[in-house]
Amino acid sequence: VMNATAARILPSRPEMERAFLSSDAAYNGVFFTGVRTTGIFCLPSCPARKPLPRNIEFFPTVKEAVFAGYRPCKRCHPAENGAPDWVRTLLQAAEDGTVRLSESALRERGLEPARVRRYFLQEYGMTFQAYCRARRLGRAFEAIREGGSIDDAVFNAGFESHSGFRSAFTRA
Repeated sequence: VMNATAARILPSRPEMERAFLSSDAAYNGVFFTGVRTTGIFCLPSCPARKPLPRNIEFFPTVKEAVFAGYRPCKRCHPAENGAPDWVRTLLQAAEDGTVRLSESALRERGLEPARVRRYFLQEYGMTFQAYCRARRLGRAFEAIREGGSIDDAVFNAGFESHSGFRSAFTRA
C-alpha cells in the first residue's frame, strides 16, 4: 500500500497501461487501476482479465480510488497489500457493510481506536471511519448507476437518512 504522504506523481499513462496490461508487480503500490465498467480497483499485478484501456483510470492512492466510488478487487485485494491481519479483518467488515464499527465496537474486537485511526491515516490517508463512509458512498453510487432508486441506494448502502447521505457526499 502506498504511504499517504508519498509523492502523488504518477508515471505516464502509456507506462501505467503497459504495466497494468502486462501485470507488472514492480508497479504495485505506485498506482492503482480503476475499471469503469465494473467499479473495481486493482493492483497493477492483478491476475483478473484485463479491460480495454479506454475503460480504465489510474489513482495514486487507495483513498482516491475509494472516494471515486471504486471497491477493492476480490482477487488482488489492493487495500490489503501488506496489511496486518487485524486490518484485513476491518477492511472486510467495511466491504461487507453489515456492521458499523464504532470506537466501542473496535474495543470489543480488542483493537484500540487510536491505533486503528493512526494506521489508516498513515497507510490510506484517511481514518477507518472515513474509509467505511467512502465504501458506503461507493455502494450507493453503484446502485444508482445500475438504475436503482435514490431511496434504495441510500438505505441499502447503510445510511440512516437522506441527510446523512448528503452530508457524506458533501464531505467526499
